[in-house]
Amino acid sequence: MRKLAKSTSLIALVLATVLCFSGCGIVDFTKSIFQKENSSVSANLNDGTSNTGETENANQSATDSADVAAPSTEATDGTTAKASSGSNTTASKGTTGSADTSAVNATTQASEADEATEVIDVDKDYTEEELEDMPVKEIQDLLFATEDENVAGKILTIAGFEYDESQGIYYSSMNPLQRNFGFNFVYDAAAPVVGMVYDTKRIEFVYDDKEWMIQIWKGQYGITSGAEIGLYNRDSSRVFQYDCADDEDLIEMQFDFYNQNELVFSRGPEKHWWLTGFKVFNAGIPILIDLDITLKFTNNQMADAFVKSLKKVAANSLLDPITYKRTGSTVNIKW
Repeated sequence: MRKLAKSTSLIALVLATVLCFSGCGIVDFTKSIFQKENSSVSANLNDGTSNTGETENANQSATDSADVAAPSTEATDGTTAKASSGSNTTASKGTTGSADTSAVNATTQASEADEATEVIDVDKDYTEEELEDMPVKEIQDLLFATEDENVAGKILTIAGFEYDESQGIYYSSMNPLQRNFGFNFVYDAAAPVVGMVYDTKRIEFVYDDKEWMIQIWKGQYGITSGAEIGLYNRDSSRVFQYDCADDEDLIEMQFDFYNQNELVFSRGPEKHWWLTGFKVFNAGIPILIDLDITLKFTNNQMADAFVKSLKKVAANSLLDPITYKRTGSTVNIKW
């Protein structure tokens, strides 16, 4: 919608280029590399354990020999026997201490090796294999959460979107190119052609000598699931095209996005004309997605006009019901 097809395609291209290698066997290849490295580390640790065991056995053999020989050479000298026994005890303790230290060192080295593999360096040029083994959000962070804008970041900006690192979602900026094109129902009609399957509701009303429309969407957008709230208006002489709301017409919006009763992300509250949120690889069937929307209008008169039309839309939403509650100029919608 509003050129969203092109925007989503650009985002999909960037992410899919990095992630699509899983179908080419690189995942298995990467795992085999790590397994070999882990086997090598385990072998080294086992060698260390084996050597320690051999040392202990040698010391124990020496101790046993000393204990056997003591009676024949010092049979009548109890003092010497005690000294020999004490010496053997000391040697045994020393050997045990050495074994414990080796085990601790080996454990520490293994722990440090594990920690080293978990560190993500945003300045490093990762190979495709390394990227393939990363979680999706970490790849997104590398692409879009860096201080220096890279190619992926520029593509996202040109497409009119920004990246929220804390939630791992994409959302529309305040002044993308799409704001210049307005909106009409043709965008919705063409959406399935480009892989967008969603439910939408249009609430049209008249206020302050203008025809207004607030439209809401939820569903699957290509490789993402997401939702939108759009604010549009036009003068009475136009019957087809709406304009995106100007800065002076913005209202405060917010919504929580639930997929199969699980909260996935939240947007707002903020004054906007197109509040959106999209989560990569979060598959969503429109009827199983729930939105908890709050709209704060300029005044009670605008809220009156909106609720009057919303009531009609809610009455016709039988398969995917809409409920709402109004408090002054604020309207809460659950869909």
